[in-house]
Amino acid sequence: MDPTLSPALISALVAPMAIMMIVAYAVERRQRRRDRADGVLLSFDDLRLTRTHLLVGSGVDARRIPLDGLSATATTTVTEGQDADEVHVIIENAGDEIHRRLPYSYGSSGDAQMFAIKFNLLAGRSGLPAQQPRAAALHFDRRAAA
Repeated sequence: MDPTLSPALISALVAPMAIMMIVAYAVERRQRRRDRADGVLLSFDDLRLTRTHLLVGSGVDARRIPLDGLSATATTTVTEGQDADEVHVIIENAGDEIHRRLPYSYGSSGDAQMFAIKFNLLAGRSGLPAQQPRAAALHFDRRAAA
């Protein structure tokens, strides 16, 4: 028997990974149950969307904001001095803005666009474009660069 691959070593490596996987699965199931109970249709980062409200955060202390008068935009930006692109979702209303940023990936970009479109449809603002240029950032259109 090879002493470097003893059963004790293997179990010492596998057991913590198995425990982490079980905990991650349990946390994900709890979040899904909470979303189902709240009537969540779609989420992006910690923003969760129901038919009538935007939920900011999770748990019982999540802030509930009615969709009336709100609008959402999703943009992909390259900011001067940064190496990585970012995906921004901005929820705007009279004087208050909620910003969420994630590193760019095709998945996060698509999720942000889908969230903004669904948000604007539910808020009664289907005429708004999914992307609006922001003056503070240099925008980069990947399709135009190809």
